[in-house]
Amino acid sequence: MSRSVNSKQSRLAGFFLLALLLPACSEPPPSTAYATLLQAQQAEQRGLISQALPLYQQAAATGDAAAVAAVLRLQQSTTSVAELSEWLQNVPLAAEQRQPFLAQLGLWQQLPASEVLRYQQQWQKAFSKMTAPIKNKLQQQLTTADEPHCALHLQPVLSTAQSALQWLQLSKQWQQDPQLSSLALCFNAPVFIDSQQLSCSEQRAERIQCDAKPLKELVLQSGATQLLVLAGQGGASFNNGWLQLPETASLPLLRHELSHLFGFIDEYPLAQTIADSECVAGRITPNLLFAKDDLPAYLARWQLEAGDIILTAVDSCKHTSQQAYRVVSADSHLQHYELAVPDLYLKLMQQQLQRPEQLMPVAYYFAYLARQENDWAGWQQLMQIAARSGYPPAQQALAEAAGNGVRQAVR
Repeated sequence: MSRSVNSKQSRLAGFFLLALLLPACSEPPPSTAYATLLQAQQAEQRGLISQALPLYQQAAATGDAAAVAAVLRLQQSTTSVAELSEWLQNVPLAAEQRQPFLAQLGLWQQLPASEVLRYQQQWQKAFSKMTAPIKNKLQQQLTTADEPHCALHLQPVLSTAQSALQWLQLSKQWQQDPQLSSLALCFNAPVFIDSQQLSCSEQRAERIQCDAKPLKELVLQSGATQLLVLAGQGGASFNNGWLQLPETASLPLLRHELSHLFGFIDEYPLAQTIADSECVAGRITPNLLFAKDDLPAYLARWQLEAGDIILTAVDSCKHTSQQAYRVVSADSHLQHYELAVPDLYLKLMQQQLQRPEQLMPVAYYFAYLARQENDWAGWQQLMQIAARSGYPPAQQALAEAAGNGVRQAVR
């Protein structure tokens, strides 16, 4: 998916991007740079990007802010933030001209605190306006159907202007989706973390990897239970309360990865190492059985009748000797993320939201990482956060630590 802002994105998102860049483009450019800029624009209009980019770069080298904006627009999808930051440092711009571009790249640590506050307040106003209908709908559910309106909160984490624009779009699409908007799930106000501090990878052929340290600090400060990180380029993933998406993620991709939060397993061939741990007879997941003999236990676990499901062989365990069976007949979003979510799967998500304390919080995962580093104080802080969310394994770990000492209790 291109990082360029799609013309169908909301007017609100477009307005804020314009507001972000307008100060940088207000200075009249030198005549030679302006002529070069016009040549670049004409080449781009003809679709000759390979000709347009060096012309934009030539104009940008003179300090033309409009050309700088064009270079970033064309290169953000193919060039790392670190490389763009280094390039931007060598462009002769006044401080007030440079600031919007630093914000665009998520380089918040290079901005004055007052400017960081100003930019992020603009985004927060937009997010509040966009998500108000979701909160109103869920509040109506609370008053009319006596349902929990926010059984689980996700904490969005953003860095660049593109990730902020994309989150605005995803928020709008979420509230328009009849299935997703029916979930008793809410999003906290997004938190911005400097893109170089977050240090997310940008290799399209690989899963995105980000530095866990700033996210751990966020959890320690806020007590967030589930993270949704919209940053970097590459493959999406879900890992123990940490939902990682590329900053250009679509709603179907978000929906697919969100399903893993509820324990759903991919219905395409799993990698060998993953399949070896997942494809175990007797293991009960929401969407897959690994032996037909597990059917009675499955029905009891999810409070279903035999007529509610149709066992259908899938290739999840293709690289093992085990055969996996999904519980619906039609292909689902867990095989191809663009496909629809089966009604049964939605029902099972809603069922789990009635007991959200059973879903692993990200603090429990970060406590595990702290243990790996022999950071016992950090382990205890994070485990306490996980325990406060009601997660039984965290409560048990703290009880054992209280009785035996932290190091002896942690296994």
